[in-house]
Amino acid sequence: MIETTDAVRREVVVDVPPDRAFHLFTADMTRWWPAAHHIGSAPIAEIVIEPRTGGRWYTRHEDGTETYTGIVQAWEPPSRLVVTWQIGSDWKYHDDLVTTVEVHFRPDGPDRTRVELVHRDLDGYGADAAAMKETFEGSGAWGATLAAYAAAAK
Repeated sequence: MIETTDAVRREVVVDVPPDRAFHLFTADMTRWWPAAHHIGSAPIAEIVIEPRTGGRWYTRHEDGTETYTGIVQAWEPPSRLVVTWQIGSDWKYHDDLVTTVEVHFRPDGPDRTRVELVHRDLDGYGADAAAMKETFEGSGAWGATLAAYAAAAK
């Protein structure tokens, strides 16, 4: 399939080495992920990315429920993570919707890392693809999420 909707690209530089940047992004997501960015009915208790290809990316909520975000497609610490984003335009998980979030952690000088995030396969949203791209490019989406991540890396 030829992609007609361009990917969303965002990046941030953090003052930690790549191994720490990767760990913070994957194992400590609960600490920095914006609380308003969740799909469950209860507040977030923990966000989990299981540390392996095929692992789940999900949120455990304070009421004990779990909501799924996607699956780990590539687990390559400390340089690369690829996960599916299976949240529809209705902000619910859909097992038949697969968009992809790829994150690279590149050295950018001593104890600095350039974190590059690409959200692609947006054509999976069908008629909602352009609107979802606009949402993901908005100031409150991936940009705000990476800003929260960078703030936690200080």
